[in-house]
Amino acid sequence: MTSFLYFDHLNQVYKMPKVVIIGYGSAGMTAAGYSRITDRKSQIIVFEKRPYAIYHPCSLPDVLSGYIKGWDAVKEDAPRVPNMKVLTSTLVEEIDPDNKKVIARNLKTGEKIIESYDKLILANGAKPAIPRVIKIEDSSNVFTFKVVEDGIEIEKAATKYKKGIIVGGSAIGIETAHALRIRGIDVTLIEYFPQLMPGKMDKDLADRVSNLLKEEGVNVVLGEGVTLIEGPEGKKLVHTNNSTFEAGFVVMATGVKPDTTLAEQVGLELGETRGIKVDESMRTSNPDIFAAGDNAEVTDIVTGRKTLSPFASTAIMMGRVAGINAVGGDESLEGVTNVWIINLGKLKFGAVGITENMAKKLGLNVFQVTVSTQEKLAIYPDASSITIRLLVHKASHRILGGQVIGDGDVAEKLNILSILIERKATVEELSRIETAYTPSICEVIHPLHTAADAAIRRLRRR
Repeated sequence: MTSFLYFDHLNQVYKMPKVVIIGYGSAGMTAAGYSRITDRKSQIIVFEKRPYAIYHPCSLPDVLSGYIKGWDAVKEDAPRVPNMKVLTSTLVEEIDPDNKKVIARNLKTGEKIIESYDKLILANGAKPAIPRVIKIEDSSNVFTFKVVEDGIEIEKAATKYKKGIIVGGSAIGIETAHALRIRGIDVTLIEYFPQLMPGKMDKDLADRVSNLLKEEGVNVVLGEGVTLIEGPEGKKLVHTNNSTFEAGFVVMATGVKPDTTLAEQVGLELGETRGIKVDESMRTSNPDIFAAGDNAEVTDIVTGRKTLSPFASTAIMMGRVAGINAVGGDESLEGVTNVWIINLGKLKFGAVGITENMAKKLGLNVFQVTVSTQEKLAIYPDASSITIRLLVHKASHRILGGQVIGDGDVAEKLNILSILIERKATVEELSRIETAYTPSICEVIHPLHTAADAAIRRLRRR
């Protein structure tokens, strides 16, 4: 059975631009909203293969830990908006760019759906990536952690078995290890590189994260690459180049890669990162097709190079631009700073821009300053400390990166640094920022001012 869910007659009469969006994650949801706001006559059709419209992937570890009660808590229905339809449990199988049609299938009924479009937005995100060097002989009780269904299966395994192994020491691996340990699971976290958050954080600061996990009871194994996973459910064996670990289940937290299946099907150009190549308007090599979110590559503000930015915050930025431009607007995205943060309760940490190691690889002449200070007077019962590291370009004095770790308001510092990096600001400009003060919330001398002053003194000593 074929149903035609488009509004050709209405489009002809009222000249309503019609936008079809594939994917209703952060990018797709934002694109739909901004298309609708920008042109209230626009007709928006969204296809989402999940059986639920909206979910919050970054909250999944908090459900696993029990901090949030119930998996349904991270799911939402799509808002009821005039001239907008969100079709869940619907898989797009083909795009016909010549006739500007999308062919999809209802996963519940098997019904074929053909939908026309004026503009198309690919916002179907990324998919878990497992390195080819890791051989998985028996995939039973070997999970990735991307959607709600993954979390439900991991929770079932954690209820049945008391030992779990996490492969991968970046954000999702760290958060999953922390969450499972809260549940009382005997957790081993294995990372190929000699530190957690490789490429995103300096080793000495990452070691503070390792130490916290160890204090919680996590067995942190660094510098060992997983080569083989074998054994039946409940008796999984994970082999590295040096050791063998046994557990009831395994979570693969080895990253994601852009989902470019549909893009490649219609011949869209991919970029150097293997994400979909887009311009600053988020338009692909086909002028009627946009891409936004984890599947698209964007420009790194600091390096000027193309990068993948698999964060909800940047997906929203991309979705906004794509949604506005799909209905005739004129918006652009110069690039991203890739700011990120992780909350482990007792310790919060994150970074923005690039690290010193990356700067050196790019041939940039830089230096770093690190300061540790109180966020508020020690007389307050909730007084907290924070460590800030700034990466500064010697010639221009520009701030190229920042890392923040502590038990205070880490997000505020990262957000300020992100703004400054996006605006190509110098440490002198940072030192002149006026900040609010009351002793029960913050110190009169902002920690970022302390870091900026340290950098300026360093520059003057040259």
